[in-house]
Amino acid sequence: MVQARRAAGRRALKPGAHDGYVNWERFEAIRTMVSSNLPTSRHHGAPKHGEALLAGLIRCRRCCRKLTLCYSGMKHHIPRYSCSRGWMDNGEPRCIAFGGLRVDDAIEEALLGVVGPGAVAAATVAAAEATHQKEQVREALGRDLEAARYAADRAFRQYDAADPAKRLVAAELEGRRNRSLARVAEVEIAAHDAAVFAVRACETN
Repeated sequence: MVQARRAAGRRALKPGAHDGYVNWERFEAIRTMVSSNLPTSRHHGAPKHGEALLAGLIRCRRCCRKLTLCYSGMKHHIPRYSCSRGWMDNGEPRCIAFGGLRVDDAIEEALLGVVGPGAVAAATVAAAEATHQKEQVREALGRDLEAARYAADRAFRQYDAADPAKRLVAAELEGRRNRSLARVAEVEIAAHDAAVFAVRACETN
């Protein structure tokens, strides 16, 4: 079966030839509204597509239906809220319609006024906690480095004082010394990495 391609326009249309669910004028109005509700921007707002903040969140005080959102302007980026569902479904008069720019700006300002101070305080506490944890890590690495150096020095003195004739004892002490030196190098690298990370974090902040 070969599927015919859909033509760019209607192949045959005679308005009023048959009784429809809605008249032709209302059909065209609905189709225009649906088309205008498709914003060109791909920005995702909550909870629906579009840049408006209150899409799907507010209802008409008169009929309690959700307000319909459409976009106007050259780029279809200016939101406009209206109570049009009753008119679209039943031909009822529209309840209310208003532009969304000032409303969205007022909502944004109110939200930032409530969330802003708490967010700043939370960020300050988190930064202080992170700094405190980094200080604890650096202090712990400093203690580990001091202990590793002490153990390496002790192992070296034991190895230096050992009788060369006693090869097994000397070999064991040499192994301890080498392991102690390796531990010192490991802790020094960790302490250096922690210090570099702290400097970069301060520069970023």
